[in-house]
Amino acid sequence: MRVSTAVTLALTILLVASLLGVAGMVSATPPDAGPEPQISDQPTSTASASTVDAHATQSSDTATGSPLEPADPGQIIRINVSETGDAHWSVETRFRITDDEDEALFDEYATDVVTGDRDVEYDRATFEAIVDLASQSTDREMAVENAGWDDPEIVEPAEDVEYEDDVRIGVISYSFTWTNFATVDDQRIHVGDAFEHPDTGEMWLPTLYDDQRLVIESPPNYALETATQLSWDGPHQFESGDLEIVFVDAGSSTPTFASWWPIAGFLGLLIAVGAYAGYRILQGTSDFEQLTARLPEAVGPTDSQPNTETDPEAATDASGSRADPAPDDSATDQTGTRIEFDEEIDDDIDPELLSDEERVHRLLKQNGGRMKQANIVTETGWSNAKVSQLLSQMDDDDEIEKLRIGRENLITLPEVDPTEID
Repeated sequence: MRVSTAVTLALTILLVASLLGVAGMVSATPPDAGPEPQISDQPTSTASASTVDAHATQSSDTATGSPLEPADPGQIIRINVSETGDAHWSVETRFRITDDEDEALFDEYATDVVTGDRDVEYDRATFEAIVDLASQSTDREMAVENAGWDDPEIVEPAEDVEYEDDVRIGVISYSFTWTNFATVDDQRIHVGDAFEHPDTGEMWLPTLYDDQRLVIESPPNYALETATQLSWDGPHQFESGDLEIVFVDAGSSTPTFASWWPIAGFLGLLIAVGAYAGYRILQGTSDFEQLTARLPEAVGPTDSQPNTETDPEAATDASGSRADPAPDDSATDQTGTRIEFDEEIDDDIDPELLSDEERVHRLLKQNGGRMKQANIVTETGWSNAKVSQLLSQMDDDDEIEKLRIGRENLITLPEVDPTEID
Protein backbone atom coordinates (compact mmCIF):
# COMPACT_ATOMS: atom_id res chain seq x y z
CA MET A 1 0.00 0.00 0.00
CA ARG A 2 2.82 2.36 0.83
CA VAL A 3 4.27 1.98 -2.67
CA SER A 4 0.96 2.85 -4.26
CA THR A 5 0.55 5.90 -2.03
CA ALA A 6 4.13 7.03 -2.71
CA VAL A 7 3.66 6.78 -6.45
CA THR A 8 0.51 8.86 -6.19
CA LEU A 9 2.37 11.51 -4.21
CA ALA A 10 5.20 11.46 -6.70
CA LEU A 11 2.82 12.29 -9.52
CA THR A 12 1.41 15.17 -7.48
CA ILE A 13 4.50 17.32 -7.89
CA LEU A 14 4.44 16.67 -11.63
CA LEU A 15 0.94 18.11 -11.78
CA VAL A 16 1.99 21.43 -10.26
CA ALA A 17 2.38 23.10 -13.63
CA SER A 18 -0.96 21.91 -14.94
CA LEU A 19 -2.79 22.65 -11.68
CA LEU A 20 -2.15 26.35 -11.44
CA GLY A 21 -1.65 26.73 -15.19
CA VAL A 22 -5.08 25.34 -15.96
CA ALA A 23 -6.48 27.45 -13.18
CA GLY A 24 -5.18 30.60 -14.83
CA MET A 25 -6.52 29.66 -18.24
CA VAL A 26 -10.01 28.64 -17.25
CA SER A 27 -10.43 31.66 -15.02
CA ALA A 28 -11.08 33.64 -18.19
CA THR A 29 -14.12 31.50 -18.97
CA PRO A 30 -17.52 32.79 -17.74
CA PRO A 31 -18.79 31.00 -14.60
CA ASP A 32 -21.60 29.29 -16.52
CA ALA A 33 -19.22 27.78 -19.09
CA GLY A 34 -19.06 24.52 -17.18
CA PRO A 35 -16.90 22.80 -14.54
CA GLU A 36 -13.25 23.83 -14.21
CA PRO A 37 -10.72 20.98 -14.45
CA GLN A 38 -8.44 20.59 -11.43
CA ILE A 39 -10.12 23.55 -9.67
CA SER A 40 -12.90 23.53 -7.14
CA ASP A 41 -16.30 24.94 -8.06
CA GLN A 42 -16.16 27.47 -5.25
CA PRO A 43 -17.89 30.61 -6.60
CA THR A 44 -15.94 33.77 -7.17
CA SER A 45 -16.96 37.25 -6.12
CA THR A 46 -19.40 39.29 -8.20
CA ALA A 47 -16.67 41.73 -9.22
CA SER A 48 -14.44 38.91 -10.36
CA ALA A 49 -17.20 37.27 -12.37
CA SER A 50 -18.15 40.48 -14.11
CA THR A 51 -14.54 41.18 -15.03
CA VAL A 52 -14.13 37.70 -16.43
CA ASP A 53 -17.37 37.91 -18.37
CA ALA A 54 -16.42 41.23 -19.93
CA HIS A 55 -12.95 40.07 -20.92
CA ALA A 56 -14.23 36.76 -22.29
CA THR A 57 -16.90 38.49 -24.35
CA GLN A 58 -14.39 40.91 -25.90
CA SER A 59 -11.94 38.16 -26.75
CA SER A 60 -14.32 35.45 -27.90
CA ASP A 61 -14.39 36.71 -31.46
CA THR A 62 -10.62 36.86 -31.80
CA ALA A 63 -9.25 33.86 -29.93
CA THR A 64 -10.17 30.50 -28.61
CA GLY A 65 -9.18 29.42 -25.12
CA SER A 66 -7.65 31.67 -22.48
CA PRO A 67 -6.61 35.24 -23.25
CA LEU A 68 -4.00 34.86 -20.47
CA GLU A 69 -1.30 32.91 -22.22
CA PRO A 70 1.45 31.23 -20.20
CA ALA A 71 4.82 32.95 -20.19
CA ASP A 72 8.08 31.30 -21.22
CA PRO A 73 8.59 29.29 -19.13
CA GLY A 74 5.10 28.85 -17.73
CA GLN A 75 6.34 27.58 -14.37
CA ILE A 76 9.59 27.90 -12.43
CA ILE A 77 10.35 25.69 -9.45
CA ARG A 78 13.05 27.38 -7.37
CA ILE A 79 14.96 25.63 -4.61
CA ASN A 80 17.14 28.03 -2.63
CA VAL A 81 19.42 25.99 -0.36
CA SER A 82 20.57 27.65 2.87
CA GLU A 83 23.84 27.09 4.72
CA THR A 84 21.96 25.17 7.44
CA GLY A 85 20.67 22.59 4.96
CA ASP A 86 17.11 23.94 4.90
CA ALA A 87 15.71 24.92 1.51
CA HIS A 88 13.22 27.59 0.48
CA TRP A 89 10.95 26.22 -2.23
CA SER A 90 8.80 28.39 -4.47
CA VAL A 91 6.53 27.29 -7.30
CA GLU A 92 6.01 30.25 -9.63
CA THR A 93 3.23 30.12 -12.20
CA ARG A 94 3.68 32.81 -14.84
CA PHE A 95 1.36 34.51 -17.36
CA ARG A 96 1.79 36.96 -20.22
CA ILE A 97 0.29 40.39 -19.52
CA THR A 98 -0.15 42.37 -22.74
CA ASP A 99 -2.67 45.11 -21.88
CA ASP A 100 -4.75 46.66 -19.12
CA GLU A 101 -7.51 44.06 -19.50
CA ASP A 102 -5.01 41.23 -19.01
CA GLU A 103 -3.65 42.99 -15.94
CA ALA A 104 -7.13 43.40 -14.44
CA LEU A 105 -7.94 39.75 -15.13
CA PHE A 106 -4.67 38.62 -13.56
CA ASP A 107 -5.16 40.80 -10.48
CA GLU A 108 -8.67 39.45 -9.89
CA TYR A 109 -7.70 35.84 -10.35
CA ALA A 110 -4.46 36.07 -8.34
CA THR A 111 -6.28 37.76 -5.48
CA ASP A 112 -8.88 34.98 -5.42
CA VAL A 113 -6.16 32.33 -5.29
CA VAL A 114 -4.12 34.01 -2.54
CA THR A 115 -7.12 34.80 -0.34
CA GLY A 116 -8.61 31.32 -0.76
CA ASP A 117 -11.66 32.40 -2.71
CA ARG A 118 -10.55 30.10 -5.51
CA ASP A 119 -9.11 26.72 -4.59
CA VAL A 120 -6.47 24.78 -6.47
CA GLU A 121 -5.74 21.14 -5.89
CA TYR A 122 -2.43 21.56 -4.08
CA ASP A 123 -1.73 23.14 -0.74
CA ARG A 124 0.40 22.63 2.36
CA ALA A 125 -0.82 19.06 2.77
CA THR A 126 0.35 18.20 -0.75
CA PHE A 127 3.92 19.23 -0.05
CA GLU A 128 3.92 17.76 3.45
CA ALA A 129 3.18 14.37 1.89
CA ILE A 130 6.19 14.78 -0.43
CA VAL A 131 8.44 15.83 2.47
CA ASP A 132 7.32 12.79 4.46
CA LEU A 133 8.28 10.62 1.51
CA ALA A 134 11.77 12.17 1.42
CA SER A 135 12.13 11.79 5.18
CA GLN A 136 11.60 8.05 4.85
CA SER A 137 14.20 7.88 2.11
CA THR A 138 16.90 9.87 3.93
CA ASP A 139 16.12 8.83 7.51
CA ARG A 140 16.23 12.50 8.48
CA GLU A 141 13.57 14.43 10.31
CA MET A 142 12.00 16.90 7.90
CA ALA A 143 9.13 19.35 7.99
CA VAL A 144 7.27 21.99 5.97
CA GLU A 145 7.37 25.47 7.51
CA ASN A 146 6.02 28.89 6.55
CA ALA A 147 3.94 27.53 3.67
CA GLY A 148 1.57 29.81 1.80
CA TRP A 149 0.91 32.07 -1.16
CA ASP A 150 3.23 34.99 -1.81
CA ASP A 151 1.93 38.36 -2.93
CA PRO A 152 1.20 38.26 -6.68
CA GLU A 153 3.38 40.51 -8.79
CA ILE A 154 3.77 41.74 -12.34
CA VAL A 155 7.39 41.95 -13.46
CA GLU A 156 9.41 42.73 -16.56
CA PRO A 157 10.39 39.66 -18.62
CA ALA A 158 13.87 38.23 -18.32
CA GLU A 159 16.45 39.50 -20.78
CA ASP A 160 17.09 36.03 -22.21
CA VAL A 161 13.50 35.73 -23.50
CA GLU A 162 12.31 37.86 -26.39
CA TYR A 163 8.86 39.44 -26.04
CA GLU A 164 7.11 42.38 -27.56
CA ASP A 165 7.93 45.68 -25.90
CA ASP A 166 4.62 45.89 -24.03
CA VAL A 167 4.63 42.35 -22.57
CA ARG A 168 4.99 41.87 -18.82
CA ILE A 169 4.86 38.74 -16.68
CA GLY A 170 2.27 38.04 -13.99
CA VAL A 171 3.58 35.73 -11.27
CA ILE A 172 1.67 33.73 -8.65
CA SER A 173 3.96 31.88 -6.21
CA TYR A 174 3.43 29.25 -3.55
CA SER A 175 6.42 28.92 -1.23
CA PHE A 176 7.53 27.02 1.86
CA THR A 177 10.66 26.03 3.78
CA TRP A 178 11.75 22.40 3.65
CA THR A 179 13.84 21.71 6.75
CA ASN A 180 16.84 19.34 6.54
CA PHE A 181 16.46 19.19 2.79
CA ALA A 182 20.25 18.90 2.41
CA THR A 183 23.06 17.64 4.65
CA VAL A 184 25.89 19.84 5.96
CA ASP A 185 29.30 18.23 6.46
CA ASP A 186 32.66 19.96 6.95
CA GLN A 187 31.66 23.25 5.30
CA ARG A 188 30.05 21.38 2.43
CA ILE A 189 26.35 21.11 1.62
CA HIS A 190 25.15 17.94 -0.10
CA VAL A 191 21.92 18.08 -2.12
CA GLY A 192 20.19 15.17 -3.83
CA ASP A 193 19.17 12.37 -1.49
CA ALA A 194 15.82 14.05 -0.73
CA PHE A 195 14.77 13.40 -4.34
CA GLU A 196 15.06 9.60 -3.98
CA HIS A 197 12.09 7.31 -3.51
CA PRO A 198 12.36 5.32 -0.24
CA ASP A 199 11.41 1.98 -1.84
CA THR A 200 12.75 2.07 -5.37
CA GLY A 201 15.75 4.41 -4.94
CA GLU A 202 14.67 6.21 -8.10
CA MET A 203 13.72 9.89 -8.27
CA TRP A 204 10.22 10.94 -7.35
CA LEU A 205 10.70 13.96 -9.68
CA PRO A 206 11.73 12.19 -12.88
CA THR A 207 10.44 14.65 -15.48
CA LEU A 208 10.08 18.31 -16.35
CA TYR A 209 7.40 19.16 -18.85
CA ASP A 210 7.76 21.48 -21.81
CA ASP A 211 6.91 24.74 -20.01
CA GLN A 212 8.68 23.97 -16.72
CA ARG A 213 12.05 25.05 -15.37
CA LEU A 214 13.85 23.79 -12.25
CA VAL A 215 16.41 26.08 -10.61
CA ILE A 216 18.60 25.17 -7.61
CA GLU A 217 20.33 28.15 -5.97
CA SER A 218 23.37 28.00 -3.69
CA PRO A 219 23.69 29.73 -0.31
CA PRO A 220 25.52 33.08 -0.22
CA ASN A 221 29.33 32.74 -0.37
CA TYR A 222 29.14 29.10 -1.46
CA ALA A 223 30.62 27.75 -4.69
CA LEU A 224 29.63 24.77 -6.80
CA GLU A 225 32.05 21.90 -6.25
CA THR A 226 30.43 19.26 -8.43
CA ALA A 227 30.51 19.47 -12.21
CA THR A 228 26.80 19.90 -12.81
CA GLN A 229 24.30 22.49 -13.91
CA LEU A 230 21.89 24.27 -11.58
CA SER A 231 19.07 25.01 -14.03
CA TRP A 232 17.05 22.62 -16.20
CA ASP A 233 14.39 23.44 -18.79
CA GLY A 234 11.70 21.01 -19.82
CA PRO A 235 11.10 18.74 -21.46
CA HIS A 236 13.77 16.90 -19.48
CA GLN A 237 14.13 13.40 -18.12
CA PHE A 238 16.21 13.12 -14.94
CA GLU A 239 18.46 10.16 -14.37
CA SER A 240 19.64 8.86 -11.03
CA GLY A 241 22.35 11.15 -9.67
CA ASP A 242 21.51 14.14 -11.89
CA LEU A 243 20.45 16.20 -8.86
CA GLU A 244 23.36 15.22 -6.62
CA ILE A 245 25.04 18.56 -5.96
CA VAL A 246 27.76 19.69 -3.54
CA PHE A 247 28.27 23.30 -2.51
CA VAL A 248 31.47 24.32 -0.70
CA ASP A 249 31.98 27.34 1.53
CA ALA A 250 34.05 29.73 -0.60
CA GLY A 251 34.78 32.10 2.28
CA SER A 252 36.17 29.94 5.06
CA SER A 253 37.09 26.63 3.46
CA THR A 254 40.75 25.77 2.93
CA PRO A 255 41.63 26.94 -0.57
CA THR A 256 42.92 24.44 -3.05
CA PHE A 257 46.24 24.89 -4.79
CA ALA A 258 44.46 26.06 -7.94
CA SER A 259 42.78 28.88 -6.03
CA TRP A 260 45.63 30.24 -3.90
CA TRP A 261 48.72 29.84 -6.07
CA PRO A 262 48.19 33.11 -8.01
CA ILE A 263 47.92 35.01 -4.73
CA ALA A 264 50.99 33.29 -3.31
CA GLY A 265 52.95 34.01 -6.46
CA PHE A 266 52.00 37.68 -6.37
CA LEU A 267 53.03 37.99 -2.71
CA GLY A 268 56.31 36.24 -3.46
CA LEU A 269 56.98 38.68 -6.27
CA LEU A 270 56.35 41.64 -3.96
CA ILE A 271 58.74 40.21 -1.37
CA ALA A 272 61.43 39.62 -3.99
CA VAL A 273 61.10 43.15 -5.39
CA GLY A 274 61.21 44.65 -1.92
CA ALA A 275 64.27 42.63 -0.95
CA TYR A 276 66.09 43.58 -4.14
CA ALA A 277 65.26 47.25 -3.67
CA GLY A 278 66.53 47.15 -0.10
CA TYR A 279 69.71 45.42 -1.18
CA ARG A 280 70.34 47.99 -3.88
CA ILE A 281 69.84 50.83 -1.41
CA LEU A 282 72.25 49.31 1.10
CA GLN A 283 74.84 48.10 -1.39
CA GLY A 284 74.44 50.73 -4.08
CA THR A 285 77.27 52.98 -2.84
CA SER A 286 79.90 50.27 -2.59
CA ASP A 287 78.91 48.74 -5.93
CA PHE A 288 79.00 52.16 -7.54
CA GLU A 289 82.44 52.85 -6.19
CA GLN A 290 83.72 49.47 -7.37
CA LEU A 291 82.43 50.07 -10.90
CA THR A 292 83.59 53.66 -11.20
CA ALA A 293 87.00 52.74 -9.82
CA ARG A 294 87.59 50.85 -13.05
CA LEU A 295 87.24 54.05 -15.12
CA PRO A 296 90.46 55.77 -16.28
CA GLU A 297 91.63 58.12 -13.56
CA ALA A 298 92.73 60.60 -16.28
CA VAL A 299 89.15 61.73 -16.89
CA GLY A 300 89.37 64.15 -14.01
CA PRO A 301 90.99 64.79 -10.64
CA THR A 302 89.89 62.84 -7.61
CA ASP A 303 90.05 63.50 -3.92
CA SER A 304 93.13 61.29 -3.63
CA GLN A 305 96.64 62.25 -4.67
CA PRO A 306 97.84 61.17 -8.13
CA ASN A 307 99.49 57.82 -8.43
CA THR A 308 103.15 58.77 -8.30
CA GLU A 309 104.24 55.27 -9.21
CA THR A 310 102.48 55.24 -12.60
CA ASP A 311 102.57 58.98 -13.33
CA PRO A 312 105.53 60.89 -11.87
CA GLU A 313 104.65 63.95 -13.89
CA ALA A 314 101.17 64.09 -12.44
CA ALA A 315 102.67 63.83 -8.97
CA THR A 316 104.66 66.95 -9.69
CA ASP A 317 101.50 68.80 -10.77
CA ALA A 318 99.67 67.67 -7.67
CA SER A 319 101.33 70.39 -5.63
CA GLY A 320 98.94 72.86 -7.28
CA SER A 321 95.49 73.49 -5.82
CA ARG A 322 92.63 71.67 -7.54
CA ALA A 323 90.35 74.60 -6.90
CA ASP A 324 92.90 76.92 -8.46
CA PRO A 325 94.64 74.98 -11.21
CA ALA A 326 97.14 76.47 -13.54
CA PRO A 327 95.86 77.17 -17.05
CA ASP A 328 98.04 74.43 -18.49
CA ASP A 329 96.99 71.85 -15.86
CA SER A 330 96.05 68.56 -17.42
CA ALA A 331 94.61 65.18 -16.55
CA THR A 332 96.38 61.91 -17.02
CA ASP A 333 95.04 58.47 -17.89
CA GLN A 334 96.36 55.22 -16.45
CA THR A 335 98.87 54.87 -19.29
CA GLY A 336 100.47 58.27 -18.61
CA THR A 337 99.04 59.94 -21.72
CA ARG A 338 98.08 63.57 -21.03
CA ILE A 339 94.98 65.29 -22.39
CA GLU A 340 95.18 69.06 -22.12
CA PHE A 341 92.51 71.78 -22.09
CA ASP A 342 94.12 75.19 -22.52
CA GLU A 343 91.16 77.59 -22.14
CA GLU A 344 91.87 80.34 -19.63
CA ILE A 345 89.76 80.36 -16.45
CA ASP A 346 88.89 83.42 -14.39
CA ASP A 347 89.60 82.39 -10.80
CA ASP A 348 88.52 85.71 -9.29
CA ILE A 349 84.78 85.04 -9.73
CA ASP A 350 82.92 83.90 -6.61
CA PRO A 351 81.33 80.50 -7.46
CA GLU A 352 78.24 81.49 -5.52
CA LEU A 353 77.56 84.21 -8.08
CA LEU A 354 77.53 81.73 -10.95
CA SER A 355 74.53 79.84 -12.24
CA ASP A 356 74.44 76.06 -11.88
CA GLU A 357 75.33 75.63 -15.55
CA GLU A 358 78.21 78.09 -15.27
CA ARG A 359 79.60 76.25 -12.25
CA VAL A 360 79.57 72.99 -14.19
CA HIS A 361 81.33 74.65 -17.11
CA ARG A 362 83.90 76.14 -14.72
CA LEU A 363 84.61 72.73 -13.14
CA LEU A 364 85.00 71.06 -16.50
CA LYS A 365 87.42 73.74 -17.70
CA GLN A 366 89.41 73.40 -14.47
CA ASN A 367 89.68 69.64 -15.03
CA GLY A 368 90.76 69.43 -18.63
CA GLY A 369 87.28 69.56 -20.14
CA ARG A 370 86.03 66.27 -18.70
CA MET A 371 84.91 64.87 -15.34
CA LYS A 372 83.06 61.96 -13.85
CA GLN A 373 79.54 62.81 -12.81
CA ALA A 374 80.32 61.56 -9.32
CA ASN A 375 83.18 64.04 -9.05
CA ILE A 376 80.87 66.88 -10.02
CA VAL A 377 78.58 65.82 -7.16
CA THR A 378 81.56 65.86 -4.78
CA GLU A 379 82.89 69.22 -5.96
CA THR A 380 79.56 71.05 -5.89
CA GLY A 381 78.06 69.41 -2.81
CA TRP A 382 74.80 69.03 -4.67
CA SER A 383 72.61 65.93 -4.46
CA ASN A 384 72.91 63.13 -7.02
CA ALA A 385 69.39 63.87 -8.22
CA LYS A 386 70.08 67.56 -8.79
CA VAL A 387 73.32 66.90 -10.65
CA SER A 388 71.74 64.20 -12.81
CA GLN A 389 68.81 66.40 -13.74
CA LEU A 390 71.05 69.42 -14.43
CA LEU A 391 73.47 67.44 -16.61
CA SER A 392 70.64 65.86 -18.58
CA GLN A 393 69.22 69.30 -19.33
CA MET A 394 72.64 70.66 -20.33
CA ASP A 395 73.17 67.63 -22.56
CA ASP A 396 69.82 68.27 -24.25
CA ASP A 397 70.89 71.89 -24.80
CA ASP A 398 74.24 70.74 -26.28
CA GLU A 399 76.17 72.52 -23.54
CA ILE A 400 77.96 69.31 -22.56
CA GLU A 401 78.35 65.75 -23.78
CA LYS A 402 77.54 62.66 -21.69
CA LEU A 403 79.26 59.36 -22.32
CA ARG A 404 78.15 56.19 -20.52
CA ILE A 405 81.08 54.04 -19.43
CA GLY A 406 79.90 50.98 -17.57
CA ARG A 407 77.65 52.36 -14.84
CA GLU A 408 79.35 55.79 -14.68
CA ASN A 409 78.73 58.94 -16.73
CA LEU A 410 81.68 60.81 -18.22
CA ILE A 411 80.89 64.49 -18.70
CA THR A 412 82.85 66.51 -21.30
CA LEU A 413 82.63 69.89 -22.96
CA PRO A 414 81.33 69.76 -26.54
CA GLU A 415 84.70 70.68 -28.02
CA VAL A 416 86.46 67.84 -26.20
CA ASP A 417 86.50 64.46 -27.93
CA PRO A 418 86.34 61.85 -25.15
CA THR A 419 87.78 59.21 -27.48
CA GLU A 420 90.72 61.34 -28.64
CA ILE A 421 94.06 60.96 -26.87
CA ASP A 422 96.93 63.32 -27.66
